[in-house]
Amino acid sequence: MATTSSSPKVTSGSAATGVAAELAELVGLLDSRAEGGRSFTLAFWDGSELPPTNPVPNSPTLRFAERDALVRMVREPNELGMARAWVSGELEVDGDLEMALDLTEKWRHAPLKATDAIPALKAARKLGLLRRGQPPAPEAEIKLQGRLHSAQRDQEAISHHYDVSNEFYRRMLGETMVYSCAYFGSPEDTLDQAQTRKLDLICKKLELKPGDRMLDIGCGWGSLMIYAAHNYGVHAVGVTISEEQAALARERIIEAGMQDQCEVRLQDYREVNDGPYDKISSVGMFEHVGRDNLPIYLQQARSLIAKDGLFLNHGIVRVGEDHQMHPKSFTQRYVFPDGELHTQGIVINAIEDAGFELVDDESLRPHYAETLRRWAINHDSDREAAIAEIGPERERVWRLHNYGAALGFERSRLSVHQVIARPVEEYEPAPPLRVRSYPV
Repeated sequence: MATTSSSPKVTSGSAATGVAAELAELVGLLDSRAEGGRSFTLAFWDGSELPPTNPVPNSPTLRFAERDALVRMVREPNELGMARAWVSGELEVDGDLEMALDLTEKWRHAPLKATDAIPALKAARKLGLLRRGQPPAPEAEIKLQGRLHSAQRDQEAISHHYDVSNEFYRRMLGETMVYSCAYFGSPEDTLDQAQTRKLDLICKKLELKPGDRMLDIGCGWGSLMIYAAHNYGVHAVGVTISEEQAALARERIIEAGMQDQCEVRLQDYREVNDGPYDKISSVGMFEHVGRDNLPIYLQQARSLIAKDGLFLNHGIVRVGEDHQMHPKSFTQRYVFPDGELHTQGIVINAIEDAGFELVDDESLRPHYAETLRRWAINHDSDREAAIAEIGPERERVWRLHNYGAALGFERSRLSVHQVIARPVEEYEPAPPLRVRSYPV
């Protein structure tokens, strides 16, 4: 690890020294092109700094704790280089992490010009960055092999994300163990209250009643199944391809005394063949399905649902332009490998193409931003325990993901929708009139 020298730090109006001096010209070009300039400090491993050009109260510091942080960004001049530096601990944030993500976004995307290569190469040579090879990728990084969204590759992707530590997830998610957007009645709600409200909202939207046979695709740790069985008297089957989730879900079902009404299967959704089900739910799962398999996923739900049944799909979508995450993005390599998001328009078209009629569609976008911040608070409250459970690299992955995703929802780049659909039959009688009233 690099040591810190006694070089003087730069303050506003003074001349840059050390590493800061070598990077001052290139940084100045970015400062001049970024909207609003730079509102955070850049600090380097030798103790030198470049102060903000547009300081704000409680301005954070982006600190390059080791030379290899810059080496990674030279070798991978994209999001992956910076992600590796963060996950490895070579890049730090002093101050509020969410604020740092907010302030650095426009600066990081300031336009580069061909002529910028001259000061960039000059600085890289003087700092010895070009003589250093690419540092090894952090162990938490994954790059899956095999056919995209094959059953085997999907299982590996899910295992990377979910088979980490049930205790870690319990600490972050709360006692409800619900890993999807909560539904807040007010900012004063606890996370568990908001998650319980969301579970009840789903049950009401599905019009659950005693004796209904319910399928929960991607059942997680069994929270929805247990709630629906206990409060609405359904018989629920949940499927997941996460071994850790299935094991804990079965334990929780027994603890709740719902073993006669709930069954958990370690099974891919494509393998379920024991329909019909009166109601089908899928909460926070279809993001893992993929564009090419979206018709397969929805046709499978259509084949398993009763003629008078209801299907609820709750999932994250893109807002605006339809494009997939870059394969070298932080999310793809560290959080949701092979995850694919679609616009809600594409989702609705696919639902209708599969033989469903759209009955209801609700966006819960602001609720997810709040949910992620609550997860972040839970995580930050005992980072040492998180490190003990999942290791320092994964702890840093989750710390960054929670705040970054919260900004994505707040800024309307991402949204989350709950859709209710019913199967369409060619010669069916008119469906019953429904008056829908959901809790706030």
